[in-house]
Amino acid sequence: MITIHDTTMFPPSLFAPDGATGTGQEHAGPAWDLSGEYPSVTSPDYTADMDRLRGLITQLDAMSKPIADAVPRAAGLDPAKDRAVVDACQAFAGRLVEAFTLQGNLAVYANCSSSVDGSDDAAKTARGVLQTLGAGIGAAHAAFKLVMALCPDAFFEAFLSSETTAPFRFSLTQERKLKARFLPLDVEKTLSTMSPDGLSAWGSMYNNITGTVRCQVKKPDGATDTLGLAAAASMLKKPDRALREAAWRGINAAMAEHRESFASILNSISGWRYAEAGLRSHTEKVHFLDKALHQSRIGLATLNALMDALRASRELGRRALRAQARHYGVERLGPWDILAPAPARGGAGPGIAFKDGLEVVRRAYAAVDPSMGDFVSDMAKKRRIEGRVLDRKRPGAYCTEFPASRNPFVFTTYQGALSELSTLAHELGHAYHCEVMRDIPLVEADYPMTLAETASTFGEAALGDLLAKDAADPGTVFDLAWADAQDAATFLVNIPARFEFERRFYEKRPSGPVSADGLCALTREAWEEWYGDALSDYDDYYWASKLHFHMPGVSFYNFPYSFGYLFSLGVYAKKDELGPRFHTAYVGLLRDTGRMEAEDLAAKHLGVDITKSAFWEGAIDMVRAKVERFEGLASS
Repeated sequence: MITIHDTTMFPPSLFAPDGATGTGQEHAGPAWDLSGEYPSVTSPDYTADMDRLRGLITQLDAMSKPIADAVPRAAGLDPAKDRAVVDACQAFAGRLVEAFTLQGNLAVYANCSSSVDGSDDAAKTARGVLQTLGAGIGAAHAAFKLVMALCPDAFFEAFLSSETTAPFRFSLTQERKLKARFLPLDVEKTLSTMSPDGLSAWGSMYNNITGTVRCQVKKPDGATDTLGLAAAASMLKKPDRALREAAWRGINAAMAEHRESFASILNSISGWRYAEAGLRSHTEKVHFLDKALHQSRIGLATLNALMDALRASRELGRRALRAQARHYGVERLGPWDILAPAPARGGAGPGIAFKDGLEVVRRAYAAVDPSMGDFVSDMAKKRRIEGRVLDRKRPGAYCTEFPASRNPFVFTTYQGALSELSTLAHELGHAYHCEVMRDIPLVEADYPMTLAETASTFGEAALGDLLAKDAADPGTVFDLAWADAQDAATFLVNIPARFEFERRFYEKRPSGPVSADGLCALTREAWEEWYGDALSDYDDYYWASKLHFHMPGVSFYNFPYSFGYLFSLGVYAKKDELGPRFHTAYVGLLRDTGRMEAEDLAAKHLGVDITKSAFWEGAIDMVRAKVERFEGLASS
């Protein structure tokens, strides 16, 4: 996730009623407790579920045979004459959910374990095994998908007629839209079988490298620290500008050391995607953006409207950066400053202790509705938040959910900065999204990236709103305005620059692999287009250090952040308008995110057309007001 805000300079009274701020270990976040899911990846419980999953896959293979036999005549299936095929598909669907739930549960646990310790070989092995088993589910699933995509409407409705299969309507309707891109059954099964040691393996390689890489950070006092990537990245949010630059240079040196590996990963992931798109273009041309749009559940018109509005407003983000630079006493910020907190003020406290920060987030959520505050407390009491600073911990933050228990868990690294507090509010927003969908069937709870960012950025907005109301002195007001300016620069400039880099890379990739130098050049071009002269230099190795470019299951994991940021502003704007009715409406919107396309969701719950730039421009006007407020404070 993106960490946007940062300040270690908030007055003690804002976070600790007794006037004391945390020091040392008091700042550190807690350890999560996953034992309620599994004791460990080597435990008998985990091993037993692995064996059970293998058994389910064997059953799925057998159950798929009569469905596979029906594939050649799928377009002509009759619900009356082919009742046996309807029954076979319904039985298969029930067992499929069981297999995906179990595979997801095992995979989430292995990922959580390797996130905390990048050197955990048992967890990495388990992840590899689960990728192979997941491919087995995919291979068994292929015939079912083909029949559901190609069958007539009458057969489709017959399949959906049972209580078990009715929840499949939306997800399978989405798949039916892509029926012109499906491949013969044997090819679909082959692609699924090859993926673990092809496409997915490259993502695993990236995680393995970044989980164990060491960064040499030459600190301003002359000492050199050897740190993991997560620890070094956390320094980019410190108030000491020289330390930030040292951390940035240490990270980039580590990225440069592994540049050939990272370039191979990007080229191999994109090469696989292009090869698959070529196979699927037998009837209609498949564009490299098509899968990202499908995964985001938006149309090209919506993406174009969003990007047009962002392109027209990039100068607003640059203005925020220039105003920030003035307060650091420099002409322009460096790339190591884009996550910087407001400049340190005399007498400021050393940071926000986790328990105090969590209480602020709880109050912010409770201000929207008491049940939301109770949820934050419940997450802490049940130890579902990981916030420690560990040497081999993976960088970044995320929220994940165990499909079997439907329990959400939050992963982050917390050291007391406001950016980390904001990240906590962000990830707890994802967790709350999971919570309100707990009783919804899993096949209707799979929401897209665009809408996933709604609840998380809403959580950040609620936090910022509370902090602004609680601010007792001009310095605190300025710190909050600084955070707003940083948001503007992130979502109006940084995220679009990521999109532009990836778009240019995919346009260039068909001509052959792009070298590490070429990737650096593409990054520089994209940053120049979006940042302009607002920075003193560009981050040439951003393509290597940013995880999102190396995720095999998701392409263009960038524009959903700007989408979610601006969309959530539209949602948050409804809070005062609806008053006591807001929370019910908000939960209703979140519950529909897994069973509606984004355009339909926006029309139903907000009454807006997101295929038009006017909606996005209206949201950007709200950002403009924040930037102008910051500029006014900065000038005074």
